[in-house]
Amino acid sequence: MFKLLLLICALLLPAPSRAAESHASHPVGASVEELLALASRMNPELAAAALDNAAAQARVEGADTLPDPKFQVTFDEISKNDAGWPSRTGTYKYTLSQEIPGWGKRQTRREIAEAGSREAAGVLEERVAEVVMRVKTTYADYHRVHLSMDQTRELIQVMRALVEFARVRYAQGMGGQAEATSAEAERGALAVELSRLEKERHRIRARMNTLVNRPPDAPVVEHPRLRPLPGDGVLNSEKLLERALVNNPGLKSSQARLEGADGEKRLADKTWLPDLELGFGVVNRREEGARDGFEAMVNFNLPVRGEWRSAQIREAQFKKQAARERLVSTRLQLESTLRESLLSLEEARLVEKSTVEILLPQARIALQSALKGYESGINEAATVLDAVQRLKKFQIERVKAQFDQQVRLAELERLIGGDL
Repeated sequence: MFKLLLLICALLLPAPSRAAESHASHPVGASVEELLALASRMNPELAAAALDNAAAQARVEGADTLPDPKFQVTFDEISKNDAGWPSRTGTYKYTLSQEIPGWGKRQTRREIAEAGSREAAGVLEERVAEVVMRVKTTYADYHRVHLSMDQTRELIQVMRALVEFARVRYAQGMGGQAEATSAEAERGALAVELSRLEKERHRIRARMNTLVNRPPDAPVVEHPRLRPLPGDGVLNSEKLLERALVNNPGLKSSQARLEGADGEKRLADKTWLPDLELGFGVVNRREEGARDGFEAMVNFNLPVRGEWRSAQIREAQFKKQAARERLVSTRLQLESTLRESLLSLEEARLVEKSTVEILLPQARIALQSALKGYESGINEAATVLDAVQRLKKFQIERVKAQFDQQVRLAELERLIGGDL
């Protein structure tokens, strides 16, 4: 489950180690795995969730312990002097008592705490899964913007050649000035697009550094490597759903929440059982000739406040029913989201396949043909510009399809609680 044990162990590293690494000046991001390793050690959100989980586990240890015993000193048979003030104590009593909750209450309280601990563990897994997904999608976004910049630079080179052709044709009287102007305007638009992509790259880099607790302007590698996609045999909806029903962190949290609500209902039912208090004391008599002695005590509460206890039971019952409905809703939402993500991944894969194998090669051939025809005077500049626009469109579709696949893959891995 996202190598959860490794992540939790990494979160337990001393804070100075994380702080020292967070200000390192060397570039990171050569792979997704490197960023995930950094996030596991330095992401403060994961550290907070790990501490919440540790607090819930510590709560279990004392959930079924007895309350502190009580020690009581009693001054009895106090006489008065002539002025009416207390003057002499006849008997001293030293009593030690222990309260004992009613039958099964201690065990039920421990079961409630254990369910709370499992819920906190599920929340920790959810936080880990969310951070892992954000790292993966941010890295894919970083790859997307770099690929878009490379493709834009390629088109700018094409437009530079077109501008030169247009100027030569205009000088030779074979074309109008509008052709050169149109080509120059298109090249300028591509330059503006490249500048916009550069700003977007800086924003994504800042977001990526934030995930690993580094300064926003900390260096990141300039050539990210896209994660490979799993084969078709792995992306089986039934198998993925089976894994999700077992490992999904949100589902496990909902199940633990239901178990905790069931324990609270059972504990509320036991409020009708009285709690006992047992005591043992030593009696020290100060009268001459009196003998010291012992005393024993048994106390228990009378559960006569029926309305209060009935209200507690109803409240616990409603909370249990609400937890059960949330569990059903979580499962249905899980199934729906998983199938939707899988279908979106398959759709993006088909788009990329058709774009790479058919559309992009044809668009490149068309552009080369249009450039040669324009250079020889057969075509107009508008033909070349149309070919450039078609190539740009298909390049954008390919980049978008690649990015969509990475996002859907990260979503699927979050849902099933592990890597594919």
